Amino acid sequence: MDQHGPRKARQYISSIKVQVPSLCSAVIDRALQLFGGAGVSEDYIIAKALANLRTLRIADGPDAVHRRSVALLELKALYRKTFGTDPPRSRL
Repeated sequence: MDQHGPRKARQYISSIKVQVPSLCSAVIDRALQLFGGAGVSEDYIIAKALANLRTLRIADGPDAVHRRSVALLELKALYRKTFGTDPPRSRL
């Protein structure tokens, strides 16, 4: 992103916005399973991490939007590679 700007990195940013929260959710869920009932108490940081993760996922936007963005960028790149020109504009 530093070399080419945010427009060129948009696909990677959208991918990261889907994958990182999913991975963090899996890690926190596993920690909750390991700690059992103690995992949701204030004695451990796991409950706070889960609350922060949920807040982050809400603030970041729906995963479906980011997945759609990645899919459209991939299709656009494939169209360029195949036909050598930008795809026609659509209202999708």
